[in-house]
Amino acid sequence: MDTEKKYIANVDKLIPRPEIALDVLKIVHDLDGDTTELAQKIEQDPNLTANMLRMANSAYFGHTREISSVKDIIIRLGYDMVKMLAITSASAGLLTSPQEAYNLEPRVLWNHSRACAVFSAIIAKYADSENIYSVYTAALLHDIGKVLLNRPLQSESNKRKIDKEFSTIVELERFLLQTDHARVGMALLEQWGLPDNIFIPVGYHHSTSEKEASLLNSKIVYLTNFLLENIDMQSTKQEKYCLKVEEFLEQNHALPHVPNFQANMATIIEEFFIQYNGIVLC
Repeated sequence: MDTEKKYIANVDKLIPRPEIALDVLKIVHDLDGDTTELAQKIEQDPNLTANMLRMANSAYFGHTREISSVKDIIIRLGYDMVKMLAITSASAGLLTSPQEAYNLEPRVLWNHSRACAVFSAIIAKYADSENIYSVYTAALLHDIGKVLLNRPLQSESNKRKIDKEFSTIVELERFLLQTDHARVGMALLEQWGLPDNIFIPVGYHHSTSEKEASLLNSKIVYLTNFLLENIDMQSTKQEKYCLKVEEFLEQNHALPHVPNFQANMATIIEEFFIQYNGIVLC
């Protein structure tokens, strides 16, 4: 991890540590029931509070009565949803900037990350995951390493004449920087104190052979990232989207096995469109 440490050494100058959101996660994990302290912590950040209320009142949740306070969110949506809303709202500010080295316009990385999170949570539900929140968070933050490597990758690309082609951005990163955005993202989230069921899937979302890649969370994040990158679902309206499930599975039989995914793929995709397009966010 020595190479990765080099790229996160001055992380506070590049991206702000989402203090309130991380504290919220810690409160929920440690106290498991103190709604007053949890609400007070969230309300210390007005932007976080506003974004969470906007999301909680979005079309997807379909409330007949408006949610008007953080305590309302906690009582009516539950702790896991509060954790998801908090980390989503906090992450928006980290992932919306353009990433020139990756040819990503403003908000493209954010849109992909949010789609991956929503999709992962649905797949995790069908897989009977014990902690859908951790899968959601890992998927949401899986590409955060790109924010840290954007400038170094751009600098090295400009300095060095590259006379070979790379099939993936990960291969280019490893060639120029001796690491990749997945490993750097894992190192950052571990430094921030997030649990291993979040930072390990981030580190292995482009891997299938290592032991860590065989964990359920890792397989789900790998799968959703692969699907979204290869069939471009998050930029397509449901009515315009068509996927021949059996043909897709036959062509991609080497994908990691996730319980109940193949048998329910069509239904999972339909749920993804409903949720992704129905949640109103910053």
